[in-house]
Amino acid sequence: MKFFSSSEWIQALSEKTSTARSYAAMYSSWVGGFVKDTALMMVPLDDHLVHRGDGVFEAVRSVSGRLYLFEDHLARLERSAEMIGLKSKWSRDQIRDLAEQTLELSGLREAMVRIFLSRGAGDFSTNPYSTMGSELYIVVTRFQPLPDIKYRKGVRVGRSSIAAKPDFFAQMKSCNYLPNVMMKKEAMDRNFDFMIGVSSRSEILESSTENIIFIDQNFRLIRPRGHHILRGCTMMRVCDLARNIAEISEVVEEDRHFSDLLDALEIMMVGTTLDVLPVTEVDGTRVGERGQVGPLSKKLLELVRQDQISS
Repeated sequence: MKFFSSSEWIQALSEKTSTARSYAAMYSSWVGGFVKDTALMMVPLDDHLVHRGDGVFEAVRSVSGRLYLFEDHLARLERSAEMIGLKSKWSRDQIRDLAEQTLELSGLREAMVRIFLSRGAGDFSTNPYSTMGSELYIVVTRFQPLPDIKYRKGVRVGRSSIAAKPDFFAQMKSCNYLPNVMMKKEAMDRNFDFMIGVSSRSEILESSTENIIFIDQNFRLIRPRGHHILRGCTMMRVCDLARNIAEISEVVEEDRHFSDLLDALEIMMVGTTLDVLPVTEVDGTRVGERGQVGPLSKKLLELVRQDQISS
């Protein structure tokens, strides 16, 4: 058994290879500053974020050096924190400034900026009042887009068997993501690109980290009701942009059953890392007449990408 000195421990960490190679910069309120050495991008083991999932987070896309829908993400971070009674030591302006500084330090223009607001370190209990107070961690990583063929050919989705989150937990972006993890595992195990969650009444919900929307036979764009799901910032923006497309008769929010996807003209996955990703197969059934990427999916993708540049 080997006992490491502090310097040996840090050296051993620096030699580890993992996805951390894509990590470019981090801010830690625990330490009180910024760092670019991936071996030092850590959080305390007894932070309740780690062992209880007691925290909230947001993932924001940097496009050409600008944070897309940043204010929407910050507003949702605040809502999520309020829902679990997590008091932040930082104002929205301070979090914005720290995130922008971390992005600048990273030297990246195409990146993901992940903001974590935790209950804080203190012990390993479930008592939220036993910590030393909230902590803020911001990590910037390189953005890794999906292969272009996914947008040209579309993706396959299936109906998930993972139990849906209760409405209260579905509406917040907390760090307790085990159901989401299990849904992603299910997709990989069953050779789907995404699994779609359903309620006990077979209502369409969301995927592991993405929203789903579709065009029905009346050319209405349908999104699931917000009290069952996390209101995706990208989804809400896509729905706003969709009102500029003449072929879309209406944009509505309503409960629809999973079987309604089988009759949809077009289906799309939407999210921060996806933009608008067309779905061409649902549980083995082709979407639309020939299971090909539809014209409205293409138009919405183009509108979102234009919006990212001009916003």
